[in-house]
Amino acid sequence: MTCFRGLWEAPVQNSTRDTSDTIARVTTEKKKKEYQTFSLTPGIFTDTKRVLSPAEQAKRQRLLSALARSSQFLAIEKRIDTILEGIAKSIGEAIRAKYVNFWDFTPDNKSVYIRAAYGMQPQYLAHSRKDPMPLGSAWIGRAMQTGKVWATSNVQKDPRLPSSWLPAVKKQGYHGLMCMPLKVKDRIIGGMCIYYEKKHIFEPFEMTIAGIVANQAATAVENGRIFDELGAERIKTLSIVRSLNDGLIMYDLDDALVFFNPRAEELLWLKANDVIGKCPSKAFAEMDVYHKNLYAIHRLPQSDYENVEYITEGSHRIVLLVTKIPVRDEVGTKIGTVQVLHDVTHEREVDQLKSNFLTTASHQLRTPLTGIKWALETLLTEKEGVLTSMQKEIIQKMSQTNERLITLINDLLDVSRIEEGQFGYNFELTDLVTMVKEVITGLKGDIVNHNVTLRLIESEQAPPQVSVDREKIKVAINNLVENAIKYTLKGGVITLSFIAEKEFLSLVVHDTGIGISEKEHSFIFNKFFRAKNAVLLETEGSGLGLYIGKNIISHHRGVIQFESRENVGSTFTMKLPLSKKKMPTM
Repeated sequence: MTCFRGLWEAPVQNSTRDTSDTIARVTTEKKKKEYQTFSLTPGIFTDTKRVLSPAEQAKRQRLLSALARSSQFLAIEKRIDTILEGIAKSIGEAIRAKYVNFWDFTPDNKSVYIRAAYGMQPQYLAHSRKDPMPLGSAWIGRAMQTGKVWATSNVQKDPRLPSSWLPAVKKQGYHGLMCMPLKVKDRIIGGMCIYYEKKHIFEPFEMTIAGIVANQAATAVENGRIFDELGAERIKTLSIVRSLNDGLIMYDLDDALVFFNPRAEELLWLKANDVIGKCPSKAFAEMDVYHKNLYAIHRLPQSDYENVEYITEGSHRIVLLVTKIPVRDEVGTKIGTVQVLHDVTHEREVDQLKSNFLTTASHQLRTPLTGIKWALETLLTEKEGVLTSMQKEIIQKMSQTNERLITLINDLLDVSRIEEGQFGYNFELTDLVTMVKEVITGLKGDIVNHNVTLRLIESEQAPPQVSVDREKIKVAINNLVENAIKYTLKGGVITLSFIAEKEFLSLVVHDTGIGISEKEHSFIFNKFFRAKNAVLLETEGSGLGLYIGKNIISHHRGVIQFESRENVGSTFTMKLPLSKKKMPTM
């Protein structure tokens, strides 16, 4: 911060040398007192202590009033040009200047032009925009290039004024001139010039007020720029959101709708103006079937980031995949919730066609496969004649292949029934340990063929019973254990154990097999998916076992979890809810 004391009273000497924080004396003895000119770094300028005259006191009061008005103007305006025009007018009237204007850089930062002004005729502003002044030229160009205050008490007598510019200056009719940079920290973002009709000696108090005004203007320009950028980003974001092919519904913390994009209007047949600001309540749902759909979507039982399907009611029937997403502010505080509506009607129609095809094809294939099975079993009984050892071996291999085909067809039929909602459930309280033993007994042949060890760990205290559909849950358990056997190398170990918790009974199937690579974890429960290493080890398999098992467990209100590392092994955990009574038949 630099202070100047008593520098404005002495005449200045002729010099064109620029110095920071000092006065460049540029008068000659012959032209002594004709003009005062200087360049200096903006700071706080103070007078020596002296008694002010009434005129000086009145002038300072006007300056302070102008400063107060410009500060107030900053608080109530947002448009940069309007703010600058208001500041220019208030300071111009207070100090009785002929003109006050604010300058800005051209986009290439090589020239400057007038952005807002007080007292100047419009043609001067238009000319400035059309023909900008090169940066570094004249007083304002130097101020915006060097970051210093450039001023002269009589520009018409100043030797730094090019002779070619003198006619224009005389035509505009000003003598005193002061130009200051507008700075934000160390960055120059514009400039301000004050013009006086007559020769003007600049006083320290006047310089201080002008510096404060320049700081205010710089703040206004910077804030306005940020506001404009935020506004542009907001418009861009809204444009993107409005053009999305998914519906977006946003609720505040009180469940009132605060956003409803055009795609949501199309999907739900509701207008944003009719629902914004309202809470989807029972009364809201009773208005019509379309309000009922929105109410039902809002009430879907789903956790954050979970996908849930909803089929709309009414003539406009579509299938929506609804995703719930929390909305948080910059510090992570939740401020609302968004539901994303994705129209999956076409996909579900295609899935239905696939299911219908699979069902028809499976039924058509199962009949001849059953006939082949009967014929092969008949041959193996040797009722129609004794077989040679080679013939018997060939027929046994054919029978095994036929059995695999029948298993695949049955899996496809199960998938079709699941997707069509025809996979009925009949629940009853069951001892899960006994059921697991039955599954192990049925897989003894596979255990021997794969040369693996299977261990069942039973606790001393029998676990509680669970309410399950015996046949369906047996299929899920069989699929888990069969996979463990199939994908464990010779000499490997498979361990089955139980964990009784407060609300769940878990069956844990752990193996030392080939495992699943991390990049394939997200696909493991998809239809027809088989990991690459599994395909290499065991060429046969439908990729439906885990899909069917997960669906069965989900219908038991349970969950299936897994951990797996490639070449290390896998652990699948089936968690079934404990219940003291039978679940309702589904």
